[in-house]
Amino acid sequence: MALLRIQTEQNNICIVTEPGETAADALLRAGYPVPYVCGGRGKCGKCKILADGIWQQACQMYPQKDVLITAFGWEEPGKIQTGVSPATAEKQEEQMQIVGGSPRVKYEEMAVQQGGSAILAVDLGTTTIAAVLVDADTGKVLDSGCCINSQRRYGADVLSRMREAAAGAGDALRMLAEADIRGLYEQMRERWGQGRIKHIYVAGNTAMEHLLLGESCEKLSQAPFTPVSLCERSTRLEGIPLTVLPGVSAFVGGDIAAGLLACGFDRIHRPVLFLDLGTNGEMALGTADGILATSAPAGPAFEGGNISCGMGSIPGAVCKVRLIRERSIVKTIGDKPAAGLCGTGVLELVSELLDNGLVDGSGRLREPYAQTGYPISARTTGGELIFTQQDIRELQMAKAAIRSGVELLLKRAQVDASEVGTVYLAGGFGYYLDVRKAVRIGLLPEELERRTEAAGNTSLKGCASYGHDLSARERMARILSAVQVMNLAEQPEFEETYIAQMSFRERGGIR
Repeated sequence: MALLRIQTEQNNICIVTEPGETAADALLRAGYPVPYVCGGRGKCGKCKILADGIWQQACQMYPQKDVLITAFGWEEPGKIQTGVSPATAEKQEEQMQIVGGSPRVKYEEMAVQQGGSAILAVDLGTTTIAAVLVDADTGKVLDSGCCINSQRRYGADVLSRMREAAAGAGDALRMLAEADIRGLYEQMRERWGQGRIKHIYVAGNTAMEHLLLGESCEKLSQAPFTPVSLCERSTRLEGIPLTVLPGVSAFVGGDIAAGLLACGFDRIHRPVLFLDLGTNGEMALGTADGILATSAPAGPAFEGGNISCGMGSIPGAVCKVRLIRERSIVKTIGDKPAAGLCGTGVLELVSELLDNGLVDGSGRLREPYAQTGYPISARTTGGELIFTQQDIRELQMAKAAIRSGVELLLKRAQVDASEVGTVYLAGGFGYYLDVRKAVRIGLLPEELERRTEAAGNTSLKGCASYGHDLSARERMARILSAVQVMNLAEQPEFEETYIAQMSFRERGGIR
């Protein structure tokens, strides 16, 4: 055993490591938000700590003696309290805006509203787990909270986690998901009283729901990608009934089904499009003839993944960028010092580089930045944030996958983009996305620019409705019966469409 002694502006504490434990695991166990993008394989380099004056990868460091940590290579190094967002109360209020619910009830009003039962609705995201407490009778949002998904120590993506589950970590992954939900539950229970929360409802992608329930992911992780079940399933957590929402397919899960419910896909009068942009970009096109859904393998660029200076949407992440005479002006989440680029920052930067003629239609950086990359801003941990040619390629692949999915959905349903009435952009990425810039890089067709709206956390909205409203469950059943799934990889035009959508429209030109 050894001690990790942490001396920073935020903390001055000690952590006792366990035999055979890495520094990253010890920090995660103590509640620190260690970036585990590669699942601890030492490939991503994002878990660096300044230990005894040397920058080292925490996931590859097995302390044999006491170590002094004086800085972290990621934002928000402070300890996370169980069940609380790493961005503290400010992030929770921001989450409530994304959810689209009413403001949380003030504590002085709680005494009046303590009676009656409530349900806890949970969006089991791969990166973040969000929850709202909902009055079971009125559907009013009483409280909210979120936390980082602790399963990330087994990888940032679901494929890594399914692989680890197959290798024997299934119980550990299940217990981590349960512990995160339990933390949110306990947080709400402390404020709203013992015994008030009668039921927990959870919506997540198909893999996340399997991992929560301890179900085998062996057949889900390889062709033909067969889930154990897509039906509603129930278990218990801390003696409280817990229900997992039904899904559509291996790649269109309960979170998307909940989103379609929240966006009223059972009440369609003209074509509507639903987009949830993440590592797998799930999308659905609703028409009078039914709902056509698909999933596009976008990769993690929209979440800051595989970007050399990328990071999640946490304080310090550059989320907005403007270029004036090749000089960048940036805005970060929480107005903190710049630590990296989140997904919207990546998209905005490329849009600005295109508008300023620094990137051509093929996606190539022009001189003098072609070899060295474009400098964005000073980094909190020293040096500059540099956006590279490979970073541009990552965004091109992500946007090509999404745009190809949109184009092929429209083609299959014989709907022109001009006929689409509304585009619902789900999740935090959609909430902060500048649609004009999304159109500029070709992520969305130009016809949809003025018809696109941020829908917030539709998974959480739909999950809350499903939990407190019996009619919502009937509506969900109608939606699920109307959905057909289109496998992009099986479409003969996919490869050609994907390649065509890799390019950009140059300044003043035609793509």
